[in-house]
Amino acid sequence: MQEYKTKISTKGQIVIPKMLREKHMLKSGKTVVIFEDVDGTVRIMPKTKLSDIKINIVLDHKEVEKEIEKMRKE
Repeated sequence: MQEYKTKISTKGQIVIPKMLREKHMLKSGKTVVIFEDVDGTVRIMPKTKLSDIKINIVLDHKEVEKEIEKMRKE
């Protein structure tokens, strides 16, 4: 895990290091979500629309058809 340090301004603002902004495509106006875990850990994550998530799945169509038939019988 990489560690980055930044200071909080008097207005409560923080600067996300340039390397992280570029890596996660965080541009001006982008919304981030802040989570607090039960152990007190604070996480900052980019807000992502479900449609922006890309998934690469390879399906065996014959297996899919078998599963669908199985579910129909149940």
